[in-house]
Amino acid sequence: MPPAVRHWAPEHKWVNFCGHKLASPLGVAAGPLLSSEWVALAADRGYDCLTYKTIRSHAHAGHGLPNVMFLSVEEEQQLEATGLSCQQPLNARAPYPPGVPLASPAAATAAAVATAKAAAATGACLSSSSLSLSTSCSTPISPLAITNSFGMPSQGPEQLARDIPAAAAALRPGQMMVVSVTGTPGRPGLTFTQDLVAAAAVAVDAGATCLEVNLSCPNVGRSHVALYADGPAVEATVRDLRLALQQRADAAAAAATADGAAAQPRCGGVVPPIALKVGAYPDADSLRRVAQCAAAAGAAALSGINGLSRRVELPAALGGGPALGADRPTSGVCGDPIRAAGLDFVASARQVIAAGSLPLQVIGVGGVTRAEHAMHYLQAGADIVQTATGFMWCPDLGLDFQRLWRQAGYCVPVVDGRGGRQ
Repeated sequence: MPPAVRHWAPEHKWVNFCGHKLASPLGVAAGPLLSSEWVALAADRGYDCLTYKTIRSHAHAGHGLPNVMFLSVEEEQQLEATGLSCQQPLNARAPYPPGVPLASPAAATAAAVATAKAAAATGACLSSSSLSLSTSCSTPISPLAITNSFGMPSQGPEQLARDIPAAAAALRPGQMMVVSVTGTPGRPGLTFTQDLVAAAAVAVDAGATCLEVNLSCPNVGRSHVALYADGPAVEATVRDLRLALQQRADAAAAAATADGAAAQPRCGGVVPPIALKVGAYPDADSLRRVAQCAAAAGAAALSGINGLSRRVELPAALGGGPALGADRPTSGVCGDPIRAAGLDFVASARQVIAAGSLPLQVIGVGGVTRAEHAMHYLQAGADIVQTATGFMWCPDLGLDFQRLWRQAGYCVPVVDGRGGRQ
C-alpha cells in the first residue's frame, strides 16, 4: 500500500471518549480487525478508535463458505429497521452458487479466489502499472451492500494473550483500542453471563482499556427477544459483568500487595469502561428503556447499529433458496442500505441521553462507506463514528475523512435539531 499521508489534529482539538483522548472521532467497528496486523493497518490509515474483532472465552470456529456476498439493491435503497418491508427477502449477487459442498481444500480455495476476483471486478481500482489494488478508489462501489454470516469465530485465550498486547503496541498517541467480547450460549456448566465474564477477563488480562459487549444475540433468559432489546436483561448482564471484573481486579491487587509486588494489575485495579453493541430499535421508547437500564448498570456508551437481519436468497437464475445455505436463511445486511437506520438510531439515542441526563456516549455505526457519511453521523449526534464494510472495501476512507475533518476545523457544524450537537 502507498505510504499514508495524514495531518494530525492539534491536541487541544482531540476528542474525549471513554476516558481516552482521540486525535479524531473515526474508528473501525467490530469485525474486520482480526488481529494485531489488521489493527496496525487501520491505525496507519486514519482510524483512531479501533475495535479488536469480537472474542470469546475459548477458540471458536466460524461458518464455512460462503459467509459474505454482495447484494442486489437499488442505488439509493435504504432498509427500514421495522415494519412489513423487513419480511421481504433481498437477492444476493454471487460468483458461484452457495450451499454446495466443496469437495476439497483446492475447491474451497478456487471458490474464494472467484469471490475475490468478482469483488475486484465490481469495485476495486486495479493499477495497470503495478497490478496492485488501489485503496483510495475514485469510483468506489456504489451502492456497497453485502450480507455476511461469519459466526463470530475467535482465537483461543493463549493466542489472544499474545496478540491483544501486540495490537495495543501498534497504536500512536491519540488512538485507542476497544476489545469486543461476547458470551456463548449453551456452554456446559456456564450461563451466558458467566461465559461473557470469562471472555472479558481474557481481554482485561491482555491489557484491554475499553470493552465492547456484543448484545446482539438471542436472550437465553425468559424472553425470546434479542438481548439488546430487553432492558432488565441488559441491566443485569452489565451489572454482573462489572461486579465480576471488579472482584477480579480487587483480588489481583490484594494478591500483589500480599506478595510485596510493586507492579499493579494491567487494568490498574479499575474496571475498563464498557460500551454496548446494540441493534436497531422499533421506537424511541424501546431505546429509552434500554439506555436507562444500561446507564443504571454503569455502561459508558451505546454502539449502534449492528447489521439489519434479513432473508437473503439467490436469484432464480442461480436456483433460488437461502443464499448462504439452508442452515442460514437470514443473515446480517451491511453497507449503504442500513445508513438511514444507523443515523436514526444515533439521533434518537442523543435525544434520549439528553432528555434523561444519562452518562452515556454514542458510537454511530452502519453504512459509512464514504468519508462524508462519517460527518453525517457526527452531525446527527455521534461521539465516535465507526465503519466496517467501508473499511474492508476502501481502507483509505480513514485518510479521506482526516482531510474532511481538517477542513471542518476538527469539529462538526450545527445540526438540524434531531439530537446532534456542535
